[in-house]
Amino acid sequence: MVISLRKKFIYFVIPKTGSATLRKALSPYIDIRRPTQHFSEHVPIRRFLQSQHSGLTEEFFKFSFVRNPYDRLYSGFQQDLLAAYNLKHWEAVKKPIFDKIGQNFNRYIQEYVTVADIRNDPFWICFCPMNEFTHRDGKLFVDFFGKAECLWDDAKKLEALLDIECLQTEDLNVRDASRTPLKYVKHYNRRSIEIVNEIYAEDFRYYGYDALSPKDFPL
Repeated sequence: MVISLRKKFIYFVIPKTGSATLRKALSPYIDIRRPTQHFSEHVPIRRFLQSQHSGLTEEFFKFSFVRNPYDRLYSGFQQDLLAAYNLKHWEAVKKPIFDKIGQNFNRYIQEYVTVADIRNDPFWICFCPMNEFTHRDGKLFVDFFGKAECLWDDAKKLEALLDIECLQTEDLNVRDASRTPLKYVKHYNRRSIEIVNEIYAEDFRYYGYDALSPKDFPL
């Protein structure tokens, strides 16, 4: 997550929601890049409220960006697969998994995400429900949330709210730069749709995304 002391904003950074691009766009205004030791880039609200900067939430403008859960989870899977073979500190945790299942997304969801501590283990942060970054006790905590599907349009709204001008930048850390919704849903089978619908039910409801019917997917 990032904080601007000058412009008085806190960006609760949800992984796999266009955050690398948006952080670059906001970089001229960022004063604090890693406000906590744990989950240094992606800090859920409850953890931030335990930090030395927690008092800033009372007067600073708080925002986040979200993404359709189906696309976000597949993007998280792709990132974990890449990290398993390219980042030394991820290798011990993730490489044995991918050595076993290969690039099988549905096995990853069904056999590993379902049993991982997705809310507390930093190695599974890409699968933490997004509402952990935007809501507290079932109520919206941030002042604004945009959507990755219309990132630059919503970034313009943010500019007006914060009286800033985002740095022009290309989309970063993406494999498919299109913002077409549900561009990864073809990789899902029926059981994985059921799992996502259950684990991320609040995300679908809070952000206005439609949950798909599992019966429309192959076994």
